[in-house]
Amino acid sequence: MALFFLDIRNFTPFVERHGAGDVIYVIRKLFSAFQNIIRAQRGQIIETSGDGFYAAFGFDCPIEEAVNAAVRAGLAILQHLDVLNAQVFHKTLQQSIEVGIGLHAGKVATGRILLGSKEHTIVMGYPVNVAARLQSATKEVNNSFVVSERVFDLLYDAPAAIPTTCLPLKGVTEPVRVHLLGKPYQHATLAAHELHAVAIPTGE
Repeated sequence: MALFFLDIRNFTPFVERHGAGDVIYVIRKLFSAFQNIIRAQRGQIIETSGDGFYAAFGFDCPIEEAVNAAVRAGLAILQHLDVLNAQVFHKTLQQSIEVGIGLHAGKVATGRILLGSKEHTIVMGYPVNVAARLQSATKEVNNSFVVSERVFDLLYDAPAAIPTTCLPLKGVTEPVRVHLLGKPYQHATLAAHELHAVAIPTGE
């Protein structure tokens, strides 16, 4: 299956600066849109965790179709987020929202478990852990959408020239070669600009 992890970047500082109403408003706005995009590509959200979620693709299709659907979903989410930032978040909160997406593919175990009175789908396995680590690595490589080479090799129409790198991932034996399908983070660029603009005191 294709395993898809998404997390909102720098959300803890956002929570500290805004009231509960603003926080819930942003989460509802984002997750409603993101869930619709995931479903449109025949994916399913497996778990949510505050400011992020984990989705899987491939319940009813070959892995090639699942991977391509997951990449389409990731790119659509990033495009829709640009629209939300321009039309909603800049105007109401004077702030941009950014996300990090990690995508990997591999063999997993799936099933249904009963939690309380409701059944929940579970998707577990080593590839899930790799995908989660790739999402975390979006911060290290300063790119919003990181996919493994396994994913990239299964794309029907892979981009001809995009940045690639080899990453050591926590809990993963060998470094993983990844491809960067997203964009650099605005907050990282801003921080770098401010760093260069600061005058360093020489002392007296």
